[in-house]
Amino acid sequence: MIVTAPRPAAPTPLVRRTGGWDGRATLLGTALGVAVLAQGAFYAGPFTVVAALVAGAGVLAVVHRAPVPRPLSIAAACWAGFALWVLVRGLLDDAVAYAVPAAALALLLAVALPVAAGLGGEGRRLLQTVALALAVVVAASGWVGTALHLSPLSMPSSGLWRAAATITYANAAGAALVTGLLLALVTLPAARPLLRRAVVAALVLGLAVTMSRGAVLALAVGTAVLLATAAGRRRVRGLLPVVPGVAVPCAALLPSLPDGAEARPLLALAGLVAGAAVLLAADRRRRAAAGTALGAVLLGLADLVTGPLTGADPAVAVDAIAETRLTGASADRVDLVRETLAHFATAPVTGVGPGMLDLTYVDHGGRLVHAWFTHLEYLQVAAETGLVGLALALAGAAALVAAALRARRARRLPLRAAGALAVLAAFATQSALDFLWHVPALPLLVCLAVATLLPAPARTDTVTKEPVR
Repeated sequence: MIVTAPRPAAPTPLVRRTGGWDGRATLLGTALGVAVLAQGAFYAGPFTVVAALVAGAGVLAVVHRAPVPRPLSIAAACWAGFALWVLVRGLLDDAVAYAVPAAALALLLAVALPVAAGLGGEGRRLLQTVALALAVVVAASGWVGTALHLSPLSMPSSGLWRAAATITYANAAGAALVTGLLLALVTLPAARPLLRRAVVAALVLGLAVTMSRGAVLALAVGTAVLLATAAGRRRVRGLLPVVPGVAVPCAALLPSLPDGAEARPLLALAGLVAGAAVLLAADRRRRAAAGTALGAVLLGLADLVTGPLTGADPAVAVDAIAETRLTGASADRVDLVRETLAHFATAPVTGVGPGMLDLTYVDHGGRLVHAWFTHLEYLQVAAETGLVGLALALAGAAALVAAALRARRARRLPLRAAGALAVLAAFATQSALDFLWHVPALPLLVCLAVATLLPAPARTDTVTKEPVR
């Protein structure tokens, strides 16, 4: 009789690492949600909450010891160096308190970027889903605010009601929607065309209602980057039915857009329903499209019965849009740039000091103007922190571009690498036209989007330590 000894059990791994979901993604997603929903985390209270959540994610990342691609580590180091330089520069002027906001934001990004880059597939998908959901919330809140004339979700600017959304600044809301749009184009599954069209249509509608010239230009630049790849061209081409689906609700908003016109919520809702019918018809769901169109007709009739008898002529809104939004002229921005250049010339290397840029001048109309933001972030950073600070900030961004280009050349997820480049190009473009870096939600959103689009670093799912004999 042969007796076989039982095979000894394999040693239990003492250290186990997984690339799946963990608390890091939850904390980063929550931080992004607080930032987007609380006025962009522009004020100290919400920003402190965001910073605490990102710091918690950083602690968990240290525990997980997740690998981070070298270019992203370099970017984080550059932004940490920028934070240190800003604090030193503030200390030299005995104005550290003015330097704290810029330094804190730079440190926030220096922590959030590598944490997001070290996430596994499930964590990345969670962050992308949160970012897309928040973009839809921004679009929806901006549309509701404009349809109802509900401030601060929408506010009069240049004679028109413009969507400011939860961020309460139209150009910043536009920047968030552009990032969400580019993220949607490359991440939403092609196998679910109706979902893709609905999300993209909602974001395009929200962007249109912001009437942000910088955001529209940024979207054009980002889309051009995507069109440089075959996969990107297919993704963009498949969304052509979105155009009429967005044009209808935009037209329905025209009578209520001029400042001083009454809100026409039923008409706006009728246009929204009609736009949904167009999207359903493009998806060959004829019955659903017919029912939706009927609902739009009924809402339109209800608006005629219950709406104001003296509504604004849509032509008034069209003229105002043509005069103020379809032109590149902006005398105010030219004045701001001129004054900022004058401050920059006084200390080009070290700057006048972080948070110390006081733009007080007499404008072209003879009015006394007092402003803090140049609407050209590169020039403002150079004026406040000098060429040293600007070089550190741009070096971090250049490292992200290098990571995306490397991934694209290596054909590792080429569509997503192109998406990362598109997000960076779009944000860089609008940063030359609006103040975006001072709204923490925006650079945080861009960093998280880019980090989750770039390929994850190689990792070992299971690490086993041999037992001591």
